[in-house]
Amino acid sequence: MLQSFAKKLENFLETSGRFLGVLPLLLVLVQFTVVLAVYVFASGNIQLQESLHYINALMFLGGAGYTAVRSEHVRVDIFYSKFTARGKARVDFFGTLFLLVPFLTLFWVTSLPYVLSSWMIMEKSVEAGGLPFIYILKSTLLLFALSLSLHAISALIRSFIAMRKG
Repeated sequence: MLQSFAKKLENFLETSGRFLGVLPLLLVLVQFTVVLAVYVFASGNIQLQESLHYINALMFLGGAGYTAVRSEHVRVDIFYSKFTARGKARVDFFGTLFLLVPFLTLFWVTSLPYVLSSWMIMEKSVEAGGLPFIYILKSTLLLFALSLSLHAISALIRSFIAMRKG
C-alpha cells in the first residue's frame, strides 16, 4: 500500500517534469525574440523581458521534485556508490528525514506568509509597463516546496521499504 502511494507520487512528479520540459525551449525562443527586438528593431518590451523570470522560475523551481525523483540532482558521491542497497537506503532515509524535511519545514513556514501577502495585495511589477503578476511569480516558491515535499514523502517510503528488505 505504501509502495503504491510512493509510485503515484513519483508518477505525478514524472508527469509534471515532462510537462515542464518544454520550458527551456520557450525560454530560448522568448530570449531570442527579446534580443531580436532590441538589437535589430531597436524596440524593447519590458513584459517580454520580465516573462523570462517567470519561465525560469517555473522551470527550475517547478522541476525540483522531478529532478530529485530521478536522482539527477547534484550529489557529492564519495562513499555512496560503494554502499550496499541497504546502506544507500539508510543514507537516503536519514538524509531525507534529518536534512530535507527540516529544510522543507523551514521553507514552508517562511515562504507561505511571503507568498500569501503578495496575493493579498495582488502585487505588481515595480517597472512601468511590467507584468502585473508578481504574486504568481512568488507562487513558484510554493511549487518548489510542494514538489520537493512530494519527493521527500516518496523517498522516505521507498528507502524505509528498502532498509527493511535489504
